[in-house]
Amino acid sequence: MGYELLGTSKLSVEELAEVKQLVNVCNDHDGIDLKVNPDMLGNRSGEHTEDFLCYEDGQLVGFLGLFVFHGQEAEVSSMVHPDYRRKGIFRALQTRAAEECEKRSIPNQLFIVQRESLSGKACMEKFGATYDFSEYWMDFDGQKTTTAPAYIEMRIAGKEDSETLIWLNVHGFQMEEDRAREMSKRIEVESSSTTYLILVDDQPVGKLSTNISEGKGFIFGFCVHPDHQGKGYGRRALARAIHFIREKGYEEMSLEVASENSSALGLYESCGFVVKSANDYYKLPL
Repeated sequence: MGYELLGTSKLSVEELAEVKQLVNVCNDHDGIDLKVNPDMLGNRSGEHTEDFLCYEDGQLVGFLGLFVFHGQEAEVSSMVHPDYRRKGIFRALQTRAAEECEKRSIPNQLFIVQRESLSGKACMEKFGATYDFSEYWMDFDGQKTTTAPAYIEMRIAGKEDSETLIWLNVHGFQMEEDRAREMSKRIEVESSSTTYLILVDDQPVGKLSTNISEGKGFIFGFCVHPDHQGKGYGRRALARAIHFIREKGYEEMSLEVASENSSALGLYESCGFVVKSANDYYKLPL
């Protein structure tokens, strides 16, 4: 084996720059848009080894990052330089990452595979991972925005709102309470994110979060309690989130939506978002 494999709990500035460069090389070669969560990579807690780097002759030729939002699975984003594929690098990275997951009693890896990535799908078949679900990646196109919806009240959530946010996650995403609590703790560590409560008559009916990364906005964690869906609250809140990001001086913004969630897809399209690509998720039990 002619390469060196390293694991780290916190990427250095130089290592993060190398990862971003490798992403660009792979995207240009494969004609895809890899999802690597650069903002999260730059804000690791340092508590666990979650990033794995492979070097050959001093050059970064492979990378794998773990993103653990709850204890049942670790999302995996990985890439290998086009000139260094079929040398066992991805298998070595995945093995090291699996060892780390087992230390933390995480039973599954969930691989993020760009739909257009033929090499990624081939790896999943070879590993015996099974397709789980898909998400659309959507970008904002202000030219496609329809008439502005009515105003809705929103405010930044504080630590005193943690139970409300958990309650909204449980009901808005049909999530188990233990998992919602675990995710809430992890999001609190993500200092670059801002979470807003959506209010009607001063009562919370939904929530969403935004952050700025790589010069663009990202909207996530968006839900409305089932008792308040279908009343236009979601569209009004999304319009305000777009406004908040624009106020900070950013016109580019993105979000993700589950491919089977046609109502959410229609909502986002009505507010000016267009589908850019799709990510397929494959699960591998450990």
